[in-house]
Amino acid sequence: MFLTRGKLKINFILLYLLLIFLNSIPFKHLFAEDIYIGVASNFLTPMKALKENFESINDGKIFISSGSSGSLYSQIINGAPLDIFLSADQNQPKKLEKTAKAIKETRFTYATGKLVVYSTKKFLFGRSFPQFLTSNKINHIGIGKPEYVPYGRAAIEVLKSLKVIKEISPKFVLGKSVNQVFLMSFFGNLDLGFVSKADFISNNMKGITWEIPQNLYSPIKQDAILLKNGEKKDNAILFLKFLSSERTKEDLKRFGYVFD
Repeated sequence: MFLTRGKLKINFILLYLLLIFLNSIPFKHLFAEDIYIGVASNFLTPMKALKENFESINDGKIFISSGSSGSLYSQIINGAPLDIFLSADQNQPKKLEKTAKAIKETRFTYATGKLVVYSTKKFLFGRSFPQFLTSNKINHIGIGKPEYVPYGRAAIEVLKSLKVIKEISPKFVLGKSVNQVFLMSFFGNLDLGFVSKADFISNNMKGITWEIPQNLYSPIKQDAILLKNGEKKDNAILFLKFLSSERTKEDLKRFGYVFD
């Protein structure tokens, strides 16, 4: 079937308008990449702020999956389609580095976390750490499950250093993540909890915290690593550069993280 001259003219005009429309869109908009990041629960609130900052200067969206570092590691091993893993420790990224799930030589420490003791119980206000740990008034002490939660492992180190773990371990309430321990403490379900300083700063600062001397536990170095799914995504590479930038480090200091 032959097109009439009128129809040819209309088709030409439509094609011309389409080309103008496409030329009006920056080239990178046409190929904007979404990225998927697994984020340790203690870093969830800072990550939401970084997501907003990153998306304001780059195309594509960031989608976040959050949980304990151990559970995220298991999900990645079992095929979760994540592009980047932000752990709350170094162990899980190091293990991934030895598999085909991650890209070797992309792992780096993006922040170092601080462990604090947190309580909303007024009878503890004004008391001194670590003396109150063995008080008969304390019945429920929250820590993250040490096998999954780096901050939980750090809490165990602290209690072993203080030589009180045998005495108070019957009072332990184990959380699936350090964020869960914080929430249980926040709502008064625990007498005290060993939590990330970032959780306390990121949320409503109800209650009180006690700083824990750094010599009582190993530094909680939190590592990032590029996963196989993100290897060919420019935005994944850009985000890791953004995460390691001096500007980002200054932003994260406000959330209680420290840097060497």
